[in-house]
Order: sequence, then C-alpha cells, then structure tokens
Amino acid sequence: MRTWTNAALLGMVFALGAGACRVEFGPREGDTGATGRETTVHVYSSIYKEVIDQIQPVLEKRLETTAPGTKVEWFQSGSEKIAAKLDAELAAGGSPADILLMSDPSYYAKLQKNGLLVPYVSPAVLRQPREFVDRDGHWATARISTMVIGVTAARAAKPNPPKAFADLAKAETGRVTMPDPLSSGTTFITVQQLSSRLGWDFFRALKKKGTVAAGGNSSVLQRLDTGEAEVGVLLLENVLAGKRRGSHIELVIPSDGVVLIPGQIALLPHAKRSHAAQAVYDAILTDDIQKVIVEKGDMHSPDPRMPPPAGMPTLDELIAGQPASKLVEPPEVVKATFDAIFFR
Repeated sequence: MRTWTNAALLGMVFALGAGACRVEFGPREGDTGATGRETTVHVYSSIYKEVIDQIQPVLEKRLETTAPGTKVEWFQSGSEKIAAKLDAELAAGGSPADILLMSDPSYYAKLQKNGLLVPYVSPAVLRQPREFVDRDGHWATARISTMVIGVTAARAAKPNPPKAFADLAKAETGRVTMPDPLSSGTTFITVQQLSSRLGWDFFRALKKKGTVAAGGNSSVLQRLDTGEAEVGVLLLENVLAGKRRGSHIELVIPSDGVVLIPGQIALLPHAKRSHAAQAVYDAILTDDIQKVIVEKGDMHSPDPRMPPPAGMPTLDELIAGQPASKLVEPPEVVKATFDAIFFR
C-alpha cells in the first residue's frame, strides 16, 4: 500500500498552486458560511439513506464549531441516477450540488476531464493510501465498498461451494445472480475489474449457464433470500445488513481477490470559495463520521487506522489480497461488451 510522505504531499500542493487552477487547502476563513452566515450545502450521495440518517446528527454537531449556520441537504440515489441528474443540471446551466459522494470512479474522471471538479486538499487525505486520492486534489475517498460473493446456506452445505469469482462460471456452482452494471456504479467497476482479471470469456460462461444480471445489490440479496439463485455477486455491506435482518446467506471473501470500489468525494463548481462546503467535506473524512460509515454502513474507511466492519479483514489485508493490476478497458467498451453478452 502506498502512503503519503510529507515530501509527496508538499509536492502535490506546490504543483497545484503552480498550475492554471486554484487549489484550496483546508477551510478558508472569510468565505461563504465561515462566520455563522446561514447557508445550505447540497450533497449528492449514493450512500444508503439509513446510513445518511446516522451521519447527519454527527455532521451537524461538528459543523456547529467549524461552520456555524450551515445546513446540509442530501439527494440520495444510485450512482447512475445521480450522474444522470447532475449531467442534466449542468447541461441546463448549473447544478446546486456542492459535494459529490458516490461510487463510480469513471464518472469522476469524466467530470475532471471537463473541468467540473474543484481542486481541494483536505488535511485528512494524509491518512489515505495514495491510490485513493487524486494527485491533483480533485477528489479523495470517503468510504470503500467491497464486492464479494454471497452463498445461500443450502448451497454452502453442498460439496464444492464457490471460493473465488472464477468459480462462478463453473457448472457445479449452481444458479448465479449479479446486479446490472449498466445501472449500478459499483457493479460496473466490478465488471471492469473482473473482465481485466478473468477475461470476457468468464462473463460469456456466466451468461451461458443462465446467470441473471438485473437490478442492484439489494435485488441480488432478495433473489438469494427467495431461493431464485444460490450464489450472488454483491457488496459486503448488503450481505452483512441482510444477515442482521435474518437472511441465511454465507459470506465468501473471494480467494482470487475482492473488488474494492472507492466511494469518492469531490467539490463541484457550486462550491467554489464555499467555506461551508469545505467544512462538510472535511467533516465527512473525520474519525467520527468515518466510524459511522464503518459501523452503520458496513464499509471500510479509506483511513487504514480505522477498524474494519466487525469480523472483517482490514483494508490492508484486502488490498494485499488483490491480484496485480492490469490494463482495464474504457467505460464505454466495458458497457457495450457486457450489453452484447447479456442483453443482445
């Protein structure tokens, strides 16, 4: 895992300061919302509503000190729906969104390419592995989702239960289900990564054996609960939440490596020179809110010091278990290829 050195951080900040765009480092006194003026920060987020409900009071308490008078309004939806809403607003002349907090790195890359992310370096990025922070300060990571395998208790009791993603293509694995990567940002990243690791023939084999790719992670959990499928590709957070509600699903940490999906955080054009937006950004990366994300959201914090969800491997262990990175195909190629295999 690559961590920041002081020299590396200073190099990033100096490089940003010398560039064409301005970068902020920590909240600036005197900007909008800095001295108790009432202001509203709009956050577009794919974090589940029940987790946001747990974050909100902790956030409000912190803002009483760092940005008095600040209110936070959330728009919560799936990553693809957020992207569609934001694209439409930007095309129409501007969006009220100040902070983007979702799990689709390719969309952040698109916004960054189009100059629609405001560079900002929160002090908390010092604690994040370098692969989870943009070197130019356009985004950092607020939480990490982990794609794993869920197996029904009945299938887990049979011989040769799946232990790796590669096993899912085998006939003896049983009925498999997964979310639709054309409508789920986390699943898109998973398909992008697994097609790089295992090749597209892996997905052709899944389709040939009748794998259902539909809906989001919650839909996969439902299909496992009803017995429609025996094995599912879904997020760790969904498996753990389902087990607490009584789902008879066994968690499998794939032996060929989980897929880690960074839930990135970035400032949007509406947040330029907004102390309040910067204060909210900083607050989301603090230990208090990161603890809520881990304990209530069943996700890993990008800060390796934070304990993982109860009973789960640490972030360092998950990173170490991933195979060496390979060249991944562009988003449009991944989506078109998956669409041709599963839906044509």
